Amino acid sequence: MTIELNDALLSGEEQTLSMLADEGQLTCITGGTAERRTRWLHVLMGFESPVSGIVSIDGEPLVGGCIAHLRKHIAFAPASLQTVGDLVPYEPPTVQDILSLHANKSLGVTEDDIKEECQNIGDTEQKGLLLAVAVLRRKPVLLVDSPLASSASYLQQQARKEGRNVIVATDDDSIIGLADNVVELTGVHSS
Repeated sequence: MTIELNDALLSGEEQTLSMLADEGQLTCITGGTAERRTRWLHVLMGFESPVSGIVSIDGEPLVGGCIAHLRKHIAFAPASLQTVGDLVPYEPPTVQDILSLHANKSLGVTEDDIKEECQNIGDTEQKGLLLAVAVLRRKPVLLVDSPLASSASYLQQQARKEGRNVIVATDDDSIIGLADNVVELTGVHSS
């Protein structure tokens, strides 16, 4: 699955963004603030639309029914879990907390599967758990927001050996150094 941004511009931004991310590649969106990088991941999931430019998936513009179709093929590892409901906001989520989330109830993986994947990642804390669940969703596109540096080679493996299109929002040099494509956010955010 190929994802392309062609001169896309977000509301409140001065810089357009262009990128081409393909299967088997690790692409990094870097520079700017963490918030700006996250916004671009949201664009790739169809949660925010650019005010100009084109977002396309396998050559088709990301609009209408295409957005729903795309989301079925994306796994997303957020920077942190927004705690709601019964979760205590100041405690990191447990494996059980993550498996009990609506989107993960039908995942069909066990706690042991997640623990094993966390060992492969090298992190058993919140970011590792979130990444492990996203990877175990076995989707062709993996979007990762602000992963730990320790997951750099793991993310590269997910792209190259597993054939996924891995797009990471990060400013970590160890991850950027392994990327096939680096997209730099420059310019300033306008008010």
